[in-house]
Amino acid sequence: MRLPSNFRSILLACGTALALAACTQGEDIASPGPSNPGTPPNPGPGGPGPGPGGPTAQCPTGFTEGAAVAGLTTCDLSDTILSDLTLPFVEGVAYRLDGRVNIGTDTGADNSGGNPATLTIEPGVTVFGSSGADYLVVNRGSRLVADGDADNPIIFTSEDDLERQTDSDPSNDDGGSNISEWGGLVILGRAPINRCIGGATPGAVDCEQIIEGVTNPEAVYGGATSDDDSGVLRYIQVRFAGFAINQQGNELNGISFGGVGSDTVVEYVQVHNNSDDGVEFFGGAVNVKYLVLTGNDDDSLDTDNGWDGNIQYMVIRQRDDGGDNAMEMSSTGAGNIPATNPAVANFTVVGNRSNAWRLNSGHIGAFYNGVVDYGAECFRWQDTAGDGDNTFSAATDPSFNSVLFDCDGGLALAGDNTVVPPLAVAAGANNVIGASSLTSDLQPGMAETAVTAFDLNSLPGARGAFFDGFSDGVDYIGAFDPDNETATNNWATGWTFALFPDPACPAGTNLTGEIDGVNVCSLAGVLTSDLTLTRGNHYELEGRFEIGVDIGADGTAANGDAAVLRIEPGVTIFGNAGSDFLVVNRGSQIFSTGTRQNPIVFTSEADLRGAQTDPANAIGEWGGLVLLGRAPINRCIGGATPGTAACEQIIEGVTNPEAIYGGAVSDDNSGVLRFTQVKFAGFAINQQGNELNGISYGGVGDGTIVEYVQVHNNSDDGMEFFGGTVNAKHIILTGNDDDSLDTDNGWDGAMQFLIITQRATGGDNAMEMSSTGAGNPLSTNPTVANFTVVGARSNAWRLNSGHIGRFINGVVSYGSECFRWQDSAGDGDNTFSAATDPSFNSVLFDCDGGLALVGDNTVVPPLAVAADANNTTNVADTLINGFINGPAESSAQAFATPLSSIDPFFEDTSYIGAVEDANDRWWADWSCGLEASTPC
Repeated sequence: MRLPSNFRSILLACGTALALAACTQGEDIASPGPSNPGTPPNPGPGGPGPGPGGPTAQCPTGFTEGAAVAGLTTCDLSDTILSDLTLPFVEGVAYRLDGRVNIGTDTGADNSGGNPATLTIEPGVTVFGSSGADYLVVNRGSRLVADGDADNPIIFTSEDDLERQTDSDPSNDDGGSNISEWGGLVILGRAPINRCIGGATPGAVDCEQIIEGVTNPEAVYGGATSDDDSGVLRYIQVRFAGFAINQQGNELNGISFGGVGSDTVVEYVQVHNNSDDGVEFFGGAVNVKYLVLTGNDDDSLDTDNGWDGNIQYMVIRQRDDGGDNAMEMSSTGAGNIPATNPAVANFTVVGNRSNAWRLNSGHIGAFYNGVVDYGAECFRWQDTAGDGDNTFSAATDPSFNSVLFDCDGGLALAGDNTVVPPLAVAAGANNVIGASSLTSDLQPGMAETAVTAFDLNSLPGARGAFFDGFSDGVDYIGAFDPDNETATNNWATGWTFALFPDPACPAGTNLTGEIDGVNVCSLAGVLTSDLTLTRGNHYELEGRFEIGVDIGADGTAANGDAAVLRIEPGVTIFGNAGSDFLVVNRGSQIFSTGTRQNPIVFTSEADLRGAQTDPANAIGEWGGLVLLGRAPINRCIGGATPGTAACEQIIEGVTNPEAIYGGAVSDDNSGVLRFTQVKFAGFAINQQGNELNGISYGGVGDGTIVEYVQVHNNSDDGMEFFGGTVNAKHIILTGNDDDSLDTDNGWDGAMQFLIITQRATGGDNAMEMSSTGAGNPLSTNPTVANFTVVGARSNAWRLNSGHIGRFINGVVSYGSECFRWQDSAGDGDNTFSAATDPSFNSVLFDCDGGLALVGDNTVVPPLAVAADANNTTNVADTLINGFINGPAESSAQAFATPLSSIDPFFEDTSYIGAVEDANDRWWADWSCGLEASTPC
């Protein structure tokens, strides 16, 4: 069953026939007694009860027991509740709506008559109806306090649904396309509306209206009390409701809010598979947070009659086989006050029915920070919408800011107003018309995170107050936070129904077992069609797994076949041997796009199972990642000219068959590595020196994004760049067993914010840097800025064979010599030249062995260091926790030239080292091993 597990999961935990909420709640909660006239008391001991094998739970005192449903004892609610009543949670009990149940009688717009009452429903309670005639009405002046919690939502549903939950066929659990199995909720208040009976003045106390869907007698709403209080709806589900009481178009919605005031609390509410609208607001001023509308059969959100409230965090997802517009929004004509003028922020709309918006009759409204992924047009903008003159005005038309529109049918439906929608979209700040990148239907991806969010705190008055706190960390579009939430851990998980699919191996992978109850899906062979690795599963590399077939340097290789691998945040991919590794061939792409709170992890099976005997020194437990591109290199097979399309090379560590990289496409794009860990990898495939690195970049171009990436405890190099132009930012290389950073074959990229820390028991040089000899027209010549190197193994740098490079704003705390500067480095003539030797600016060198290793070039390193007065060799480092700047680093003179003037890739900084101070935590949350609370 899909979340929440308020049914089957409790069977195991509690050992009952059926339970609808947490076991910790007791059966001895006292009821305040009956308040329905004519409702007989519970018959008590010796009275009618379940027969042999029937339910054993008893109704609370004061409730009449009805026929059992799905193994549950049912307690009836009927007629009108005239005094306060509580529905206590009792394990194994559900409450049945018997026909129309009223809470109180109408007190009028001025609260001068009637009989108010409050119905309180405890967390975990289930209330159900058996037909469309069974529904609940909260009359003016009365209150419904349905205050559930995330672990124990309150469920309003149907008898059919309860039966489905005990069906042995789990495919029935989500109800499919069932609708209209009971009535719904109607909440009526005394807040202003603009559509009045009998010609009253809109917004005045005597402006009242009859709510749709309720007859015999009709029910009235409206008044002049903006802050009217109709109670609390929190953590509730309304499932499979909706009914035409007397005619089509006069139907019960999942929840109807008629003139409901702003003191009513509505948050964490879902309406699922309603036969009419999910939620409809008829005037009023009620606000809503955390609203989920799924599978509804007419409009998901309908607004009318002068509703002037706000919504923040809303998900709309339509069924494929039912639904009309995602939102239908109406008023009573342009200029009518109060206008229907809500503000809706942080919304995600997914569907393919009529239109994302149908905008009618003077509706205004403002929409901020949204994602619309729709299979039809975005808008049906009626001629009667706005001011009807084919011009856009924020005062009379709906407005949009920071909304990503991805609608297959374009912006506007032909035949209606097709002029104003494009004007409205163009008028808003940061709106984007383009492809969405939602994963798991609803989670934001790269396209969404690239949209600049609107600061809701900048809104004036009550709207700004409602959205208060937005700029304190909620700086994204869509309903979910891309950095801190995933499909398995967000504000909607746990209490909603059928919103998130059960984890399953995606097509293109095979289910091979489980680890700790999580599916293991295999990855093997060659991927020639696009594949997304979805959350909720582990993925096992079985041997060499290739993305695509090499398309060649010019993209025309025989049998070349490009493919894309996408990996959702929080996914773990593992291998069990050095022969298990992943290769992204030329022309193909990998999008390993984790988030700060949910990084993507590549690791070993031993790590995943917690079976490592010495995790601190575990290495070589699987292969690693290999990215191959078509950017220029300088070491060619067969004597080709460096940097040309003909200059190709075989990547190390990959054989049978070998894998090729190189070309002449500097901006080649191999995808994205972001918030990604690679742990315990590395392997000598056939001989020492031909090994898999943690990540090997072969001819990778600068169209590829590499940021927030860690390689930990690799048995060879952490990262090695074989030519190419790719840039990298926020890189962590910890505990690697050969060189942490290795550069070769003409890499000409940039790197900023680099942390290197070595293990005490393993590692060679912190950086080994090579080219193909002095004078090659395409030297290895990277620029590395804001780096911190901590270790004690061979040397901080081993500089070989014509490597140039520039190193800016660094901290080196090393237990050996800073440099092993080969005679073959630079021009080999014992003189320093920034054109042929590596150069250093604003670097603090604290190396226990001094600057240079005896026996190699000991002349040029001091010359290179002395070339910039801001380099220092006589100041001891004061790093905090081994890698965070302390007093000495903070006092050092940073490089004066703006780094962005050297390369636009760089961020301008005013400090040396990778981590400015204790407040600079770019490395935290997503990485491992840098602080005790996040071991690897």
